[in-house]
Amino acid sequence: MRSPVPVEELQRAWSAVQAGEFRTNNSSRRRGVSTWTPTEPTIVVAGAAGRVGASTVAVSMATACDRSVRVVESGPMHTTGLAAATTAELGVTDTGWRRGTRDRVLIERTTSAFDRVDDVPTPEGSDCELTIVDASWDLNQVIRADSWLTSLISDAPMLIVTVATVPGLRALDTALQMTARPHDTWCAVLGPSLKKWPKALRTAANPRVQTAIDTGRLTTIPTVPTLAMTGLTTDPLPPHLVTACTPVLGQLVEHTKGNHHAELR
Repeated sequence: MRSPVPVEELQRAWSAVQAGEFRTNNSSRRRGVSTWTPTEPTIVVAGAAGRVGASTVAVSMATACDRSVRVVESGPMHTTGLAAATTAELGVTDTGWRRGTRDRVLIERTTSAFDRVDDVPTPEGSDCELTIVDASWDLNQVIRADSWLTSLISDAPMLIVTVATVPGLRALDTALQMTARPHDTWCAVLGPSLKKWPKALRTAANPRVQTAIDTGRLTTIPTVPTLAMTGLTTDPLPPHLVTACTPVLGQLVEHTKGNHHAELR
C-alpha cells in the first residue's frame, strides 16, 4: 500500500503546474516564453474586471487616432467584444488572427477558444503606426503567464478600464496593485465626471486610486446606454465618447516615445 502524499508535496506540485513546470525523466522543464517584436509604438488596454467596457474604450481611442492604427484583441474568440464591430472582413492569417476593418481602423482578433494566455499567438507584423492591444484576459492570469502579453503588461504604457461603482473602484485598486506601475499606467472610469461622484464612490477611492486622480492619470468616460445594451456594432461611435477618449490616448502615445522597446520579452 502506498503511503499518503503529504499535503506540502501536493501544494508544491500544484504550484509547479501553475508555473508551467513539470518533470520528465527526472529532469525539470519549463515552457518556452513567447516573444513579440513590434516595430511600432504599442499600448495596452486592460479591464480591471470582466465586461467593464475595455474593448469599447480601445476602439474609441483607435477611432480618435490621427494615424494608421490597429486594435489587437488577444482574448479567446468566445469572449470577443469585437465580432460585430468591423465593417469589412479581410480573412484569417496563417497564424490564426482574423482581420477586419472599421473605417480606417484595422481590427485583429483570435480564432480559437484558448484556455491559457500562453496559447495566444503573437501578433503579426503591421504597417500601422500604432497598435492598441485589448488584453481581454483577467490581469491575474496574464501576470502569471509566460506570454508576450505578460511582457507587454510589464513594459508598455497601459490603460486600466473600470466602471464607476464601488466594486469597480475596488477592482481598479486591485489591478493597480498587481501591475505596480503607477508612473506609466492610466485609468479610465466609465461613468459620471469626478465632480458628480457620490460620496460612496469618493470614499471607495483609496490611496492608489486617489493618486491616479491627483496626478491626472484617471479620466472619466461617459457611458452610452445603447452600447451597454448592444455592445460594439458597425454603427458609428457617439462623437462625445470619442472626444472623451482623445486626451488619454494622447498621454499614452506621448509616453511611448520614451518607452518603446524594440523587443518585448
